[in-house]
Amino acid sequence: MKIGLDFKNLSIRKKLITLFVMVGIIPLIITFFVSQHEIRKYALDGQSYANNQTYEQTLSVLTSRMSHIEEISSMIVVNKTINSVFSMNPDNVEIWKQIDLFEDITSYTQILESDSQFDSIMYFVKDGFVTAGKSALYRPLSQVQDQKWTETFLEAKGRSTWLIFEDSFKSLKPEKYLTLGRALWNDNNYMESVGFVMINIELQQIIQALRQSVPGQLVYVETEEGEIVASSGSDEELAKMRLPHKLNSNASYTEIHLDSGTYLARGNQIDSTNLYLVSVIPSSAAMAIIHKIRFQMLAIYLVICLFIFIFIFPITRSITQRIFLLMNKMSQVRQGRLNTLDLEPRTDELGHLISSYNYMINSVQELLEEQFRLGQEKKGAELKALQSQINPHFLYNTLDMVNWMAQKEEGAKVQNVIYALSDYYKLVLSKGKDSVTLDEELRLCSIYMDIQRNRYKDRIKLAITIEEEARHCLLPKITLQPLVENAIVHGIMETEERTGMIQINGQIIEGRLIVSVEDDGAGIRKQEERHSSYQGSGYGIENIDKRLNLFFGEDAKAIKFISIEGEGTCVIIDVPAVRS
Repeated sequence: MKIGLDFKNLSIRKKLITLFVMVGIIPLIITFFVSQHEIRKYALDGQSYANNQTYEQTLSVLTSRMSHIEEISSMIVVNKTINSVFSMNPDNVEIWKQIDLFEDITSYTQILESDSQFDSIMYFVKDGFVTAGKSALYRPLSQVQDQKWTETFLEAKGRSTWLIFEDSFKSLKPEKYLTLGRALWNDNNYMESVGFVMINIELQQIIQALRQSVPGQLVYVETEEGEIVASSGSDEELAKMRLPHKLNSNASYTEIHLDSGTYLARGNQIDSTNLYLVSVIPSSAAMAIIHKIRFQMLAIYLVICLFIFIFIFPITRSITQRIFLLMNKMSQVRQGRLNTLDLEPRTDELGHLISSYNYMINSVQELLEEQFRLGQEKKGAELKALQSQINPHFLYNTLDMVNWMAQKEEGAKVQNVIYALSDYYKLVLSKGKDSVTLDEELRLCSIYMDIQRNRYKDRIKLAITIEEEARHCLLPKITLQPLVENAIVHGIMETEERTGMIQINGQIIEGRLIVSVEDDGAGIRKQEERHSSYQGSGYGIENIDKRLNLFFGEDAKAIKFISIEGEGTCVIIDVPAVRS
């Protein structure tokens, strides 16, 4: 009772000192130890996640590159011209004929070598061929008959095999490559090997991919036989941290013990190749961040405790004045004016109240700003998501056409299509912009028609009539090209003649941009049927309509169409004229 009475009679200053010791310092100590435990747990989980993400990214890059190169090798192995020529007896083929045949193979190979994901392609052919040994592309079989890897290629029965290959053809000092090799077989006797094809990757490219790792981490690639292909570290680090045995493919790091210490390791086979990606991280590196956080938190908590003891004693200022100021600010809030109360920070009850008030005002302001920002981001994200539905559809169709041309050995047309496709995607990417001018959209349509002429010859014509002023108006990118594509696929190609004209018109009327895409195709019976067919194309009118509404907002009347069976369809875009 006496203690309680004495406490009641204490001054507010002493009460605050006692209160801060009991409610401030002691909870801080407890919070420190509890937070240390939780932070250690979350830091380890976060670092493990980051390490796995880095590993997965490296594995994905290597898998993608090697899968692509294996596809290139498959294109070579199944190429009828290559198999037919390599299966010939050079003694029975005149020299001029050999030169002509190998020129075709060289042209095809040069197209494949334009790929930046590997360095070069080389063939090992029968010594009797006139090209054998005359260039880095064609090597005589006699040079490699005693090489161990030739047996490996033959035993693989046409499957690809990766190995380290030293090539001294171009320079006196042998250059090392990571090489994919496959045997080529006789067309008439699949038990007889007629040569080899090898695709080389510079080791520096592999090393560069491996070095994109966390500090202290060693990442290396080795073959199934244990031969090191490339490493992100020095030879000394490799000797110290290399695993003595292969790890089973797993999805996370496991702890292992080596003579040099304890490590976290992970290993996976790279796709279906005979190569393995291994990552090793010292446990000390994994714990370094934990120790750093612990010392930082301890310093912060000590500083907080020190400031509590320093500033608790001079709390003698007037309370009523601050109460009045706080009430005045709260009255302003009722009038819609969100202003904080700028006073010297205090740690008493009123000081906490003022601090909470300021925090509330700041939070409300941040929430209002965040709500506006999220609305803008949502709009941009929806626009990008809708645009992303269009790109793959066109790309798949074009690549299918390129594949068809390549099979027909129409090299010039393939080159034209690839150049046009490159120009197309330069415009599509447009440095990350979501909108382009109408003039740029028309260029996109023209490039698209250039690509389609390789498919439909001159059966489809495109006419463009645009006011000069309208050419500078903005549209969401990839707006007109899908309409042109639908005019071809669902309009002109559904007529008996399979020929026709597409007309694009554009003008500004009373501050609005009016663009129409008209074809003289089959037309439709009902409006609903045409709308369904457009949607069925994978992106359709609904996609374009949504993007126009997202970009222009409520001012967009967006898109409508007029169709007459047997005469054609006209799609009309009506949006505000916004100039770049």
